[in-house]
Amino acid sequence: MRRRLFFSLLALLLPASPFLHAEEIRFPIGEQATYSIHWGLLNCGTSTFRCEEIEENGKTMIRVRVQARSNWLVSTIYPVEDTVDCYIDPATGQSVRLEKSTSEGEKICRDILTIDRENNTAEWISESDNISTNYPIEAGACDAVSFLYAFRAHAFTPDVPQPFSIVVDTALHGITITAGGTDRKKVGALGKVLCRRYTVAPERDDLFVRKIPQMIWLSDDERKILIRMDLKVPVGKARIELDEYIPPLQR
Repeated sequence: MRRRLFFSLLALLLPASPFLHAEEIRFPIGEQATYSIHWGLLNCGTSTFRCEEIEENGKTMIRVRVQARSNWLVSTIYPVEDTVDCYIDPATGQSVRLEKSTSEGEKICRDILTIDRENNTAEWISESDNISTNYPIEAGACDAVSFLYAFRAHAFTPDVPQPFSIVVDTALHGITITAGGTDRKKVGALGKVLCRRYTVAPERDDLFVRKIPQMIWLSDDERKILIRMDLKVPVGKARIELDEYIPPLQR
């Protein structure tokens, strides 16, 4: 099992695009989704996504928290406990900071991505490795986590490829997503859910250190819930599957 497998699976869920306007992105406060992570036939652990309002320095912010943890079996060999926090300005609907704290095996990392929306630049700092970089981004570009919601809100035309730019740490990647047909899938307590399939094609084979998303399924309704994703990894195939879904608060 590769050192970055768990966090790479999370990151692959969340590409970024400069083609979506902030007003198109929905941040459903109170929504929570829990997924099981599978590597081949092995159930590796779980990941959870939460969207909530918090107070930071006297200002209301939206925080999307993504957590991943290995199960007891995998933890005896390779323990994983990752947390990613994305902070979004509710006034603009755009993210301003992404913080990652990962503990995988014996490797502990902490990274911070800060986005300057006025100057359209991003600064990435690895506190654990003591390195940093600053680079230009497109106006309105999402970070990895906020694009999860942008992707769900985007209007796809079936069989028409849509290009996106992925912002991950220090690099930009091109990716194309094509909406396909629908199928019903059994999803935990939700029962049978009508889902639409999305095919993902990266421009380069080194996307996320050769962790390549292949298929994504979203519920084919107004909620656009991420139901499942299949990935190609250097040592086989992986997938994530929705186990539990808590809807957003009614306002």
